[in-house]
Amino acid sequence: MKFKYYEKSKVTLILWITLFSVVMFSCSEDEDLKPDEEEILPPIELPCNYFTEDRVLVNDPQRPVDYLIDCYMNISGSTSINIEPGVVIAFESDAGMRIAGTTHFEAVGTSSEPIIFTGTSKNKGHWRGLMFYSSNSNNVLQYALIEYAGGKEFSSSSPVYGGSIAVAHETAISFDHVTISKGKSHGMQLTGRASSVATANLKIAGNDGVPVQVAAYQAHILDESSEFYGNSSNFVNIVSDNYEIKETVSWKKLDVPYLVDSRVHLNNNGHLTIEAGAEVQFKPQGYLQAASSSNSHNVSLKIKGTADEPVHLKAHNGSNWGGIYYAFTQEENVIDHAVIEHAKGDYPVGNKSNSGAIYMHANPKLQISNTTFKDLPNYAAYAYTGASTSEPELPNFSASGNTYINVAKGDADLGYLGWGNGSSNHNP
Repeated sequence: MKFKYYEKSKVTLILWITLFSVVMFSCSEDEDLKPDEEEILPPIELPCNYFTEDRVLVNDPQRPVDYLIDCYMNISGSTSINIEPGVVIAFESDAGMRIAGTTHFEAVGTSSEPIIFTGTSKNKGHWRGLMFYSSNSNNVLQYALIEYAGGKEFSSSSPVYGGSIAVAHETAISFDHVTISKGKSHGMQLTGRASSVATANLKIAGNDGVPVQVAAYQAHILDESSEFYGNSSNFVNIVSDNYEIKETVSWKKLDVPYLVDSRVHLNNNGHLTIEAGAEVQFKPQGYLQAASSSNSHNVSLKIKGTADEPVHLKAHNGSNWGGIYYAFTQEENVIDHAVIEHAKGDYPVGNKSNSGAIYMHANPKLQISNTTFKDLPNYAAYAYTGASTSEPELPNFSASGNTYINVAKGDADLGYLGWGNGSSNHNP
């Protein structure tokens, strides 16, 4: 038997039942014993093609582990998988599940009887995990524990998906009260395009990587109900894939910072609010861009902190990141009660470098107030018109109540504003 013993609460119950039976037997040798109350049964081994038809996995109190899977199952088609509360599934090395097509996957446990997905060995990365790929049948994972996964990646060619749980493109799924622990890599990868994902009450802890990798367009699905702790790198990592936001969303305050790898682009009808208390760190190539590719210019970026809980934007390496790029907008853009550090003013999208922490193209509507600009190698704000031969005016821009600490260029409130018009920069 390949399976190794796994402890859980119902094992303890069975052992107590066994002990009670022994005591009763010693008191009354004439009483008949019921063997089925004493026997601990091995798990049921599921063949790789087991889910070619509708299946229900049930909890057997006599089995410490209910089911054993020893392969990487590729499940597709129009089947339905229902996993009942209390079920334990153990996976052999490199085994896992890929749920695809029109398969409907529903694993709904309870607070007292969670569903457990584990490895046959208690080593990080022993098995792959669960991958959802192009499965738009409103999948559900609720009150579940995933542990010792995140081993071999789900795919070997681009795009590469890994982690204990991965959601690829065009998938609909909700996660509620899901715990991911002791994984070899990141906890969740939510980077697939055009997916509909909902999360609540996540607990991701003790993994060898970040708790979550997520595309920019989906970063708003995480909220204060979730906990991320004890991972080797405690960030919600916003990756470079699928970087456009085209709806109205908010990045909430989490118990860990966001970490932006590259460009985040607010495009057609994209409106992002970064809420009070949120911390966003950026790698050197990272920046925020509010610029529409349509003539409506219907985009906005609002950074709305408070005096007690400012929004903090800073470099991950403590040295440099791009900054915030505003193009012409019809919407009101606001930066209030924020701390902006280390922004160098580098924006690859416009081939701009060494400009300002705030870059303004074509007179965007922007109000900056009660904000601290700190440790900037260039300007706090930089305006560029591209065609003007004289100093432009900024009818849509205002700045008040801001603080400037160690800003290299300029020495007064609007003195921190640089101009770019094809000639050298200067202070007004």
